Amino acid sequence: MYYFYNKKIRGQRRKLNTLFKNIDRIIPFRNTDSDYEHFHVPSSMFIQSPKTAGRIKTAFCQKWLEKTLDIIRKKPENLPFCKVVALIDSPNYWSSQIIIFYSQSYYNTFWDRDDSFQSWEALESKEQSFVKLRNIKTTLFEKGYMEIINDEGHREKATLWFYGDIN
Repeated sequence: MYYFYNKKIRGQRRKLNTLFKNIDRIIPFRNTDSDYEHFHVPSSMFIQSPKTAGRIKTAFCQKWLEKTLDIIRKKPENLPFCKVVALIDSPNYWSSQIIIFYSQSYYNTFWDRDDSFQSWEALESKEQSFVKLRNIKTTLFEKGYMEIINDEGHREKATLWFYGDIN
């Protein structure tokens, strides 16, 4: 999985432009009979490589949040329940998602992550803000969690940032 970390990432701007085009092609509200619909980052893993420039990662995050805001603005009014949430997984940007919840019960249970395999600890500090750190402008609400995954003695941490209909 991490084999590419020692390789130089070539064509970052070209790959970013392709990623932007693919983000623009995301079509929401196709599966409204399900509990949720989600969209993964439509690109290769180059976006999370340590060799990828910080400004490229920031541009991706900005575009991801803009797409989320666009989806929120286009929500159909005939849906009984609909919440749109962007997830930015730092430093695993390729694992980021845009999630559209159509079930209120699923939305409510989605945030309950506290078992032996996975737990989320809310980041309550007002000083901690991913968008402020990256100097990204957005009007979306922000909520951060420290994710801890325990898998057969291996422990991994990541910071998850959620934006959108989270209040």
